[in-house]
Amino acid sequence: MKNSIFVFALCQLLLLATACNKSGNADFSKGEMAEYDQTASTARARPTEETPQDLDEAPPAPPQQTQPQPNQPIPDKQPAVEKIARQIIKTANYRIQVKDVNASSRQANLLATQHGGYVSDSELTNSSYETTNAITIRVPAARFDSLLDDLGHEAIFTQYKRITSQDVTEEYVDITIRLKTKIAVRDRYVDILRTKAKTVKDVLAAEEQIRIIQEEIEAKEGRLRYLKDQVGMSTIRLELYQEIEFRPEPNAFRESFWVKLWTGLQNGWSLLQGIVIFFINIWPLVILFGLFWWKRRWVWSKIRRKQA
Repeated sequence: MKNSIFVFALCQLLLLATACNKSGNADFSKGEMAEYDQTASTARARPTEETPQDLDEAPPAPPQQTQPQPNQPIPDKQPAVEKIARQIIKTANYRIQVKDVNASSRQANLLATQHGGYVSDSELTNSSYETTNAITIRVPAARFDSLLDDLGHEAIFTQYKRITSQDVTEEYVDITIRLKTKIAVRDRYVDILRTKAKTVKDVLAAEEQIRIIQEEIEAKEGRLRYLKDQVGMSTIRLELYQEIEFRPEPNAFRESFWVKLWTGLQNGWSLLQGIVIFFINIWPLVILFGLFWWKRRWVWSKIRRKQA
């Protein structure tokens, strides 16, 4: 045990001498330095029973930080981008021939209600050869195709069936982002108005900016609500027509002689009133014209008297 303490103290003295005078240890070769390090390490690594209890234990080595290997994939720490479903507006223009327009119209109303939709517009027209009813149906987008199939059961002939899909995802995302930005700007102006506006000028300026931004927000919100409504509820423009036996349209209404005579008297009286009112409005010109006419006749009468 004494030999171990003696070796440990000797190593410490050699280490101190090496640090103080490096130039004087030129004969201390690299091999000897390695032997010294191995000896010092062996002295520190003695078992606890060979080491006095009053000696401090060597502190544990700090944990080494592991670096990623060149081929090891680096974990992606970027936040996941929120995915937005495609925003599609579906519209159908459907013209079919039916046996009975009235019965098929009632059935179309019933089918629209069963599929969660409603009839927003209906227009019935008659001509010399057919009866037509133009119906506009709004239906949830998920029931769009099934409602078209059910409406097709009423047809005895399909003249045309046009389906269009409009992708408004880009506009929807753009409006959503702009709306969030404008709301954040408005909130900052509100905070400035509450905490930093001290003078009347600052208050009025902040309120004016809030008013302008609020109008823009409301416009964006209105457009966003419209897009949501169009995407959520598809539109079907259904035209039902029924061919009928040709019949001439009734003659147009014609006025009788006495009705025309009475209308002529009223028009003449209105014309006379207009003429009188016209001359009353230009009475200065009438007076000037009368004076000019009287002066002209007076001059001519005077010339005739001289000639006579």
